[in-house]
Amino acid sequence: MMQDAKRIRFSLIILCFFLVTGCVRLTMSWADLTPDRPEATPEVLAAFDDQGRVLTTADWQERVPALRQAFQEHVYGILPDESGARIVDRRLVADDLLEGRARLEELTVEVSARFGEVPERAATFKLLLATPNAVKGSSPLILMETFCPNHNTIPHEGVSRPDTGGGCDGEGPMAMAVTYVFGRYIATPPLAEIFDRGYALATFYPSEFVPDQAGAGLSALRRFSDGHSDDETRWGAVAAWGWGFSRALDVLAQEPTVDMARVIAYGHSRYGKAALFAAAFDERIAGVIAHQSGTGGAALSRDKAGESVGEITDAYPHWFARQYAAYAGQEEKLPVDQHQLLALIAPRPMLLGNARRDVWSDPEGTFVAAQGAHPVYDLLGTSGLQQTDLKAFIPDATLSFHIRPGTHGVTEDDWPAFFDFLEAHFRE
Repeated sequence: MMQDAKRIRFSLIILCFFLVTGCVRLTMSWADLTPDRPEATPEVLAAFDDQGRVLTTADWQERVPALRQAFQEHVYGILPDESGARIVDRRLVADDLLEGRARLEELTVEVSARFGEVPERAATFKLLLATPNAVKGSSPLILMETFCPNHNTIPHEGVSRPDTGGGCDGEGPMAMAVTYVFGRYIATPPLAEIFDRGYALATFYPSEFVPDQAGAGLSALRRFSDGHSDDETRWGAVAAWGWGFSRALDVLAQEPTVDMARVIAYGHSRYGKAALFAAAFDERIAGVIAHQSGTGGAALSRDKAGESVGEITDAYPHWFARQYAAYAGQEEKLPVDQHQLLALIAPRPMLLGNARRDVWSDPEGTFVAAQGAHPVYDLLGTSGLQQTDLKAFIPDATLSFHIRPGTHGVTEDDWPAFFDFLEAHFRE
């Protein structure tokens, strides 16, 4: 009893810390769930750069490269000229994971990037691949990046622990914050239900190749992008983590147990940003679940509520290109905004998850961004966004928005919505 009281008291202290430092803001009421913000600009089908208004699907296909280039130059940074990925080692961890539900393998993946004429730079990370034993043939795949190392995401004594460490183990402050503040599923998803529903799961810890720390992260990004001379447009960690999704797909495409036509990129918070970036630039990704992705993710940068461009680039200088920080306080000068990133994912299914007290991630700005992306879904012949307010979750809509009570994190209320979306779009 005494230990439980200490845990509760400590979790409250940690929660207060995150409230004070701005990671969670608790100010949104249900009355705020009808959007009352200006429409997203620039209008998604309007003239852009030196191109005229989009009128046809062919016009949109011509628009896609221009938008991708603009997002690289002004928000995320420039991607490598050449990339590679290969499996350098693999081992069976368990063929009877969770009472025989799944087979678990650990792949060591070497990824490489080359910018300009400089020789490629390489790094390695561990990729866990768990496939349901009940499925004969290939399965739809949930591909996820997480805050915690692989041994936290799929707890098994045979899973390697990274040299970079991780803050999700034991009784330490970060471990308790993860458990008590950000929800039971922030580290480990509902594995048994994922496998029972017939989904495979692949997971990796992106800090293994680009650490989520300003100093170490910027150092890794500079090393990877040796050959890119413009520091203002050097890629940030969000782009590199999104690039990591694509490199994982490079090797997973070789796996007969993975249905490459049904790969869903999943990420929460910063890794929700990375999942959206990955899907916008890699059409092999068949769908996205981006949960509470916020600024630089699904939420608009203009007319901002919650975390501003200035605040996010000050707090996390390694996440974006330095050029993005130049728009702090003058976001209206950005040539693109996040509804155009969402539009780059059309017509593929996308779920945007939110929480009503997580104002820092700006659920309303995310909904207005979804409204702004809808015309491209409509142009490409899919349902797009069907709801007119933030509460009306429609999982079978191609562009779906979900909001629950509570704050920032992944809780028991999130995965039922994720499963509804997955079953609507990826169940054969």
